Amino acid sequence: MDIKRLFIALPLDFGLSNHIFKQFQSLDLPWEKLKTINPDQMHLTLKFLGDTPLEKLPRLIEALGDLKIKIGDIELNINQSKIFNPKRPQVLNLAIKNNPNLQKLYDAIDEKLFEESLAHKEIRKFSPHLTLARVRKSAEIAEFEAFSNWSINKSFIVSYFELIESELTSRGPIYTVLQTFEL
Repeated sequence: MDIKRLFIALPLDFGLSNHIFKQFQSLDLPWEKLKTINPDQMHLTLKFLGDTPLEKLPRLIEALGDLKIKIGDIELNINQSKIFNPKRPQVLNLAIKNNPNLQKLYDAIDEKLFEESLAHKEIRKFSPHLTLARVRKSAEIAEFEAFSNWSINKSFIVSYFELIESELTSRGPIYTVLQTFEL
């Protein structure tokens, strides 16, 4: 059976992601312990689908295209740096401020794919963020003080979301946009 590793995401303009990464790379961090993402791959994941049988792809695209949500452009605000699992740091990311239209989009996608038996229903609370790096070697939270104190306040507008294939390679993931959906 052919499968594709899929997720649904909001894109980030390369100019903004590049700007964020320049600031991020100027921080005093234990870089040898981090695996950063490529700025051109920065995105806000709405739903990770994982390994999906190829035969489900047409139904998945149809279901996402049939969403009855018309919210138009969404303005998102980056409001703080955040470390997932502060007791044993694992992921450095930028939190996105709560936005009712973003939550509405997330809920609509989650519900539609569940109704169509194309994905499980999320049990975790939606925590929108932009991943910058994964901690690859054991590290103490104190090593990330510069990141914790980093203040970045940026906003960006999204007008569509994407269904993306993620192919894992030894050099990192390769993302391929399979379909784009207007908001």
